Amino acid sequence: MASVTLENVRKKYGTVQALRGISFECVENEFLVILGPSGAGKTSTLKMIAGLEPVTEGEICLDGKPVSAIPPEERGIAMVFETYALYPHMSVFENLAFPLKSKQSHLSKEEITKRVRETAETLQIGCLLNRKPAELSGGQKQRVSLGRALIRKTGLLLMDEPISHLDAKLRHRMRRELKKYHRTFESTVVYVTHDYLEALALADRIVVLNEGRIHQIGAPGDVYHKPADTFVAALFGQPRINLVPIVARDISGGGLRLDFEGEAAGWTVSDAFKKKAGGAGAVTIGVRPQHLRLAKGDSADGIAGEVYVVENLGVQQRVEIKVGRTVLNALCRDADVAIGQKITVQFPEDRIMVFDRMSGRRRTAA
Repeated sequence: MASVTLENVRKKYGTVQALRGISFECVENEFLVILGPSGAGKTSTLKMIAGLEPVTEGEICLDGKPVSAIPPEERGIAMVFETYALYPHMSVFENLAFPLKSKQSHLSKEEITKRVRETAETLQIGCLLNRKPAELSGGQKQRVSLGRALIRKTGLLLMDEPISHLDAKLRHRMRRELKKYHRTFESTVVYVTHDYLEALALADRIVVLNEGRIHQIGAPGDVYHKPADTFVAALFGQPRINLVPIVARDISGGGLRLDFEGEAAGWTVSDAFKKKAGGAGAVTIGVRPQHLRLAKGDSADGIAGEVYVVENLGVQQRVEIKVGRTVLNALCRDADVAIGQKITVQFPEDRIMVFDRMSGRRRTAA
């Protein structure tokens, strides 16, 4: 096993800043996921850890030792690429054996054969050893690509969106298998993805990266339920979280009212929530679609709206509600509503996140 630490790492490609001083640590036997959209700097981070790209500024350490001057082949790192990176003219056996035939391995033919067969058996591709990559399905190619990295038995395994090209059903199965392989091989993993479901399913911790900056680092539950800012909140969940500009106003008697900005719609909140929200001012509230509650007719506990769209998703329905110029998304079970129907939307206070309007940073826990 191994640990990897990045200390104020910056990466520039000409005048373009891909990374703007990021720092994090992946400890031994941890499955760390770097999550972010295209252009966030995820792949650049992996390439610098592997030694395939030089660091512009800062330091990368493996097991506490700086590695900037150490070439890739001497870092003891294996990497799984997004595009499989299999040799088309070689059989599966030969593709798996190739990493073991370097001058540094010093393995006999018998030991190489043993390692190949053990790895193939673990990945359930033993029956494919004589096939060429062109004869394999996408999932089989992915297992061979994974096997090429695992067979080296290195302490640190880097994965760059390894299952992004697979169909949804196979991605779901491969997520389970990747967790199983991680436990079996007891390696430290740094995994890159743009898919929040992969991050939640696989990670011990998640590093949320965007435009070269880290927005949040934390366990999956913390990042999902207590996002550091509106960017992180919007990154998780489908449909996306409802982010609504709100003006919080003091009212007579010491209470607080939340009004949709530019709308007459609003409601009064409890004293406990007033303290939690930080008092009056312009804020953004966030409520995930599954936490909105819908009630027929008028109610003093919510805001009046009109059903705009009803989409059947099987066990759930996605309901869009128009409140003035604002459109809210709700996820409901057995929602008995119709387009054009008047409805009341209720915001459970224990589910409301409050963000600063200017910085986007979360003011309070959800």
